[in-house]
Amino acid sequence: MDLTAQFESSSTAFPQKAVEDSIAKALDDQAGTQSILHGDPNTLPSVGSWEPEIDSLVVVEIICAIEEQLGVSLPQSFIPRGGYASKEDCTADLVGQAKAVWDASVVSETVHA
Repeated sequence: MDLTAQFESSSTAFPQKAVEDSIAKALDDQAGTQSILHGDPNTLPSVGSWEPEIDSLVVVEIICAIEEQLGVSLPQSFIPRGGYASKEDCTADLVGQAKAVWDASVVSETVHA
C-alpha cells in the first residue's frame, strides 16, 4: 500500500508505527555499511569508544525518509552531533521529534482550515 495514500485516508493521528518501521528499515539497510566503517567488535580492536553506533550521516538519510513519508519538513536541529549510541535511542528521539512537528502541522492546518 502506498504510504501517502495510507496517511491521506487515515485521520490526523500520527502514524507512529509506520515511522518506527521506516527508521528500523533504514537502520537495517545501513547496518552493513556501518559494520564496514566501524569494524566488527568481535574481530577487530576498537578504534574508539566515543564512536556512535549510528552516525550523523545515517541520521540525515533517516530524517530525509521521514520527511518524505510524512510530507513535513523537519528542522536541521534534529540531526544530533555525532549520532546515536543505539538504535533504540535513535528511534525514540526521531519518532518523538517527528511527532512534535506532525502535531504542530496538524494544529496549524486545523486553525487555517
